Amino acid sequence: MHLKTMVKAVTTAAVLTAVSAGLAAPASADEAGTAATTITWGNLQASFDNNPGNGAESWLWAWAGGSGGSYRVDYQHYDSSIGSVWVNSGQGASVNPSKDIWRVRGCWWDNRSQAWGCHGWS
Repeated sequence: MHLKTMVKAVTTAAVLTAVSAGLAAPASADEAGTAATTITWGNLQASFDNNPGNGAESWLWAWAGGSGGSYRVDYQHYDSSIGSVWVNSGQGASVNPSKDIWRVRGCWWDNRSQAWGCHGWS
């Protein structure tokens, strides 16, 4: 009788261990299968992640290639507030906003019109 009870207890423990292992939260965004969203507009590239793994709510990085240009990446939060990151050609910059990023758009300075031009929101 004791053997039967012991086998039942061991089996129950093994099942519970397997189930709880399957329900464990991933340790990082990479482990969860998520990755930063990257968008490229010509010489400008931006990546953002709403689970960067560094303790911040979100992360955005921008980089501009080419030569002689000024660029801006606007980011919008779910509450419609907007922030921006500015970079010049050959430079990169990053920020850790305090809210999740909903969408981004790439902008460039147009010397002819002396105004910013922007792509649509992505």
